[in-house]
Amino acid sequence: MIAARTVTSGFASLLALACAAPPKVDVAAEANAVRQRFADWVAAEKRRDLDLSMSFLAPDAVIHGEGTPAIRGIEAARGVWKAFFDIPFTDIVSTEPRTVVVSSSGDLAYDAGSWRLIVSGKDGPTEQRGKSAIAWQKRDGQWKAVGLSFSMDSSQPLLPAAEQSAAPVRRR
Repeated sequence: MIAARTVTSGFASLLALACAAPPKVDVAAEANAVRQRFADWVAAEKRRDLDLSMSFLAPDAVIHGEGTPAIRGIEAARGVWKAFFDIPFTDIVSTEPRTVVVSSSGDLAYDAGSWRLIVSGKDGPTEQRGKSAIAWQKRDGQWKAVGLSFSMDSSQPLLPAAEQSAAPVRRR
């Protein structure tokens, strides 16, 4: 009789745990964490810190730049960022609060927004406006960019075609 109660009690406890609701995700806090990751990424880019800039990407990230084939993985992305860092920009400025949406599961998010790149030139600084959308995934407790798409608002690409095609491309 005691054994039957113990088994029944243990089964009831397991059943209660199995039916318990998953922990609630603080979506607003996660959205702020994504915004901070983006801000930290831009800060690394402003310093032209290649290794730190690459650390924001997931190893299998896919990057879609304007007028180029998809770039897959950090090593292929490294060539794009090297060419970007060769541009004589003096600042990267977000022009609006980025839209950030986090899934209710708290492990996927996207953010989208526009920015300005201030570039020094022989006739003084110029401004190039662009926009980007980033898909983020939480991996091992840290938000990583798994997809990035960017384009310029003008008809002129951010990187000249020769520099864009110089970046290594891995195809699947």
